[in-house]
Amino acid sequence: MSGSVQQQNVGLFPVSYRIGTGLPGAQSLSLSLLVSTPDKHVTGTAAITQATNPPLDIDSDVWGEYTYMTVMKPAVSKILITAQGNHGGPGSNSIVNFKIHLVVGEDWREGVANYEYFDGQRWHEVNNVPAHLVEVPSHVFQPFNPGPVILPNPPILPLYAAPIQSAISSGDLAQMKSLAKLAQQQLDQQPELQEAVKAAKGEISKLQAR
Repeated sequence: MSGSVQQQNVGLFPVSYRIGTGLPGAQSLSLSLLVSTPDKHVTGTAAITQATNPPLDIDSDVWGEYTYMTVMKPAVSKILITAQGNHGGPGSNSIVNFKIHLVVGEDWREGVANYEYFDGQRWHEVNNVPAHLVEVPSHVFQPFNPGPVILPNPPILPLYAAPIQSAISSGDLAQMKSLAKLAQQQLDQQPELQEAVKAAKGEISKLQAR
């Protein structure tokens, strides 16, 4: 298989999107996901807000999957993220109150979303809304550069102090809540990561000793 199309299992990485037109008073969706490349699953949170009376504020725990939509050249391949959400995740008895289809480019940066949400009384549908990857400030991390050939690997968006502090300084409540939940998921998985790193180091030592 060619190196330009070979998919690499890079483990877990987070992405966070701001979905909306950005117009004053318009509805905004903050979608923060932890992407597992080996099984192509996504988990995370969604927060829909709008300055209406009463204010719209809907939170969901999200899970789903993603697939590569490969097409013949010169058309550009895309990534389709399909997910749903509720309060508590897939193991809870809570009803589904959120669904989304998000199509992004192979660099995971820009896309278009169709989503639905349940406000407690009825479902609402929002279509063809632009989605933008929330960037880490350039003075903290180097910007992602995919190089001359875009591989089907994501931009690595570190989810530690800097992004959370940036959300705090902006006063964006929805973004702070989403990042806090996603950061906790990463912390909960830290023991597994430590074991994996330990096993990798052991294997490296064996191979170097040969």
